[in-house]
Amino acid sequence: MKALVQTGTGGPEVLRVQEMPDPPVGPGEVRIAVKAAGINFADTMARVGLYPDAPKPPCVMGYEVAGTVESVGEGVSEHSAGDRVVAGTRFGGQAELVTVPAEQALPMPERLNFEQGAAFPVNYGTAYAALVVMGSLREGSRVLIHAAAGGVGISATQIARNAGAEIFGTASPAKHDAIRAQGVDHPIDYRNLDFEAETMRLTNGEGVDLIIDALGPTSFRKDYRLLRPGGRLVMYGLSEVTNESGRDLPAMLKGLFKMPLATVPWWKSLAMMNENKGVFGLNMLKWWEREGNLDRVTQPLMADLEAGRLEPVVAESFPFERAGEAHRFIAERRNVGKVVLFPG
Repeated sequence: MKALVQTGTGGPEVLRVQEMPDPPVGPGEVRIAVKAAGINFADTMARVGLYPDAPKPPCVMGYEVAGTVESVGEGVSEHSAGDRVVAGTRFGGQAELVTVPAEQALPMPERLNFEQGAAFPVNYGTAYAALVVMGSLREGSRVLIHAAAGGVGISATQIARNAGAEIFGTASPAKHDAIRAQGVDHPIDYRNLDFEAETMRLTNGEGVDLIIDALGPTSFRKDYRLLRPGGRLVMYGLSEVTNESGRDLPAMLKGLFKMPLATVPWWKSLAMMNENKGVFGLNMLKWWEREGNLDRVTQPLMADLEAGRLEPVVAESFPFERAGEAHRFIAERRNVGKVVLFPG
């Protein structure tokens, strides 16, 4: 089979298409012919050597796929060859074939194309974990979603919209119309405005109930200050420490210096109780490892996905051979929605 191999750490040039053996299919497993594979920010972090939980190169990355069942292992009755499915893959997804436990492959609604299917498992699972499981999202909640035009950002916006939340979203001005269309009530131009001051202005100084932030760490302290009593901050990434070429060393050093003070230093525990605020960290790979699957954060969304109340948005599709270009596209923050790969 053809696979996209991360041959080392560094810039996009380390991504190369190579021939590899087809993965075996064991009892209780299905092998999927991949039609589309998602790219996540974790893939770009792994490429530059900033994601310690990723496999060591050379390796095949990829956390999610959409495709058709190519073959089934012994004891599998819930799937048949030819079934359209989406699946979380926990590496190995950016290839023509991938094998997963049968229960990890979910039926893909007929109304979705494969690119949209590949945009579902990780982005929507992350958004649900942050907003609902950790963030206790409720109707009427004020929610601030950073990078609201990204894959997780749009997924989170749709989930929050369906819950009846009031949504604040940061994005560059050119993306404001797009995030409004998804349900953002208050787009915030983070490039030309201080998002903290603007959010406080929009809320008449009251702040918000829930913030999800993958930018950090320099934004985390502002987030914390924006929380009103009972508010929750969920941190799930550090995108500011990379750029289109790889590690952004000045940003990384600045971020690492600020990280111990980014939100709540240990000596502020008493003040934190008095402020009635909560801070959560979210790492979906650790979540996955502990629970063995993404069921807790994907199954509750399947009915809305089937009914069209959730609509994965794909920014761009790239063949495996142009994966480096796809990584640059993400690093330059040009995407509105998910970026996906296809075997070509």
